[in-house]
Amino acid sequence: RVVALVFYGRREFVSILNHYLKRNLKENGGLLDEVIFAVKTDNRDDIGYVQELVASTPAYSQQTITTEQGKYNWSHWTGSWSVVSEPESIYIKIDDDVIFFDDCTIPALVKRLLEDQQYFAVSANVVNGGAISGVHYHMGVYEPYWPEVKCPPQDSTTTTTGSGSSKKSTWRLSELPEYQGPIDGPPGFRIDGSTPAPYQGHRWLHVSTSQGKAFDPSLFPCSTLGLTVRGPNTTNWAAAAQAHYSLLHHLETSNTSQYRFGIWDFMYERCSINFIAIRGRDILDAFPFPIGDDEEFLTRVRPKELGRRVVVDGAGLVAHFAFTEQRTANNGAALMWTDLLARYRAYAEE
Repeated sequence: RVVALVFYGRREFVSILNHYLKRNLKENGGLLDEVIFAVKTDNRDDIGYVQELVASTPAYSQQTITTEQGKYNWSHWTGSWSVVSEPESIYIKIDDDVIFFDDCTIPALVKRLLEDQQYFAVSANVVNGGAISGVHYHMGVYEPYWPEVKCPPQDSTTTTTGSGSSKKSTWRLSELPEYQGPIDGPPGFRIDGSTPAPYQGHRWLHVSTSQGKAFDPSLFPCSTLGLTVRGPNTTNWAAAAQAHYSLLHHLETSNTSQYRFGIWDFMYERCSINFIAIRGRDILDAFPFPIGDDEEFLTRVRPKELGRRVVVDGAGLVAHFAFTEQRTANNGAALMWTDLLARYRAYAEE
């Protein structure tokens, strides 16, 4: 069996993710036999939403994760792994703020895990996924985008539908005007993410090469990214924004092949676990984990003990919205102040 294990807490993201989960259920032609929401939140609205999902979809279930279970004190999200109960099943652990994944993603991860028994776990190819962001930078997938620092007329941010009496968000970046400022970005806007977002719901605009200068990635936020799980890869909201607008750009032009590769082997280095496939047996053999950091344990400690590495399958494209500091930087004037969630929602609904 193939089971999606969603580490759940936030309705605003899962209401987008849900479109992809349903699409990948076995009853709809996908591989997922079941989706389990490991619920860790006290927010009534968030709890009510997941209860509605479970009530309306037979393949969905939920389990509430408490801070303490018996003698174990669960820190962060580590306790959510207690949901794993089937040694012969493959679990696809998914963060609740995954807001896109390709139709071939789950099949690619499952196939890789089944065919290559030496791998401890297989991660998806995650946009805004920690160390993989640096891989994407060196692959040249980032498009030149800068934030629009002045709020445009309201009508220019939506697409009118029907008779014009209602308006619907659009995800297509081609409908936006081109960026008209300096090629190296708006005056005063720093590429390291230390500049606050200009206003809530702001958009990023594509830089046209018709300005007379070719796109130089070193001028843009993506140039701060390295091959590491720490640092700007998880803190720089501007680099995350450029990553997401680049993905939407490539989705619209049907050019996501730029992201694809075979295997990226982390060689026992730590990597993010936003979207990762792992055998139930490998969780049950080690749970409860001896340390509270599940990412450290599952990508470095346990693989090293067993001599089985964690790899990325480049065929399985996923978008992870934000790490904590990308949301909270500049007192919240960061990634959540873009219009990206509305665009991803519109794409999922279409």
